[in-house]
Amino acid sequence: MTLAPEHTLGATRSSHRWAAMPGNWDRLNTRALFPSSNDWGIPDLPAAAGEPARLLPYNARHAISTARPGDAVHFFLDDYRFETVWSKPERGLSRCCTIGAALTPDFSLWTTMPLVMQLWQVYRSRWCGAWLAAHGVTVIPTVSWSTPDSYPFAFAGITGGSTVAVSTVGIVRDREARALFAAGYAAMLAAIRPACVLVYGSRPTCSVGDVPVRVYPSRWAAR
Repeated sequence: MTLAPEHTLGATRSSHRWAAMPGNWDRLNTRALFPSSNDWGIPDLPAAAGEPARLLPYNARHAISTARPGDAVHFFLDDYRFETVWSKPERGLSRCCTIGAALTPDFSLWTTMPLVMQLWQVYRSRWCGAWLAAHGVTVIPTVSWSTPDSYPFAFAGITGGSTVAVSTVGIVRDREARALFAAGYAAMLAAIRPACVLVYGSRPTCSVGDVPVRVYPSRWAAR
């Protein structure tokens, strides 16, 4: 994906007169819009392939600075730890470029959120992925969902047959969470038909069909 001039974070009618760009001048990133094939304008991501050797957390600066070929950045963290990837995308870009590959940010979708907020979280995740891809980072889309009401947009922007990533952290001991995950996982397989699913956490206990699954233990399991 090539970043066209209109997809940069600058260029307004008056910006040539600015001595410095105002703080928080475009907090919604409306100056960098990417192609979309869905009704919500959620950016389309290129199909991803391959399996990273390791997933390194975005906030682990030492691990990222000593990364090895084949590693990728992940965002399976509390949202506040990677909010800058959206609010200050150039800063987030520099860290991901160090490795050259990244999963898209896993902005939370809670069942208690209004659907419009969940839709916004999905938009932000895909936007960040499109932004990184446009700057040469190899991107693997992270997929998350809440209830069946979220399915129409939860899988939007992901190319059929792409490798995708999901997280199972926090669902093992919660029966309702396991049920919601299983239902959403089945819907995701039907909608995307992924070539491979990268799982951060423990292997899903639900049916995963005949799609290959690669498990990456979470930081808690790795201790």
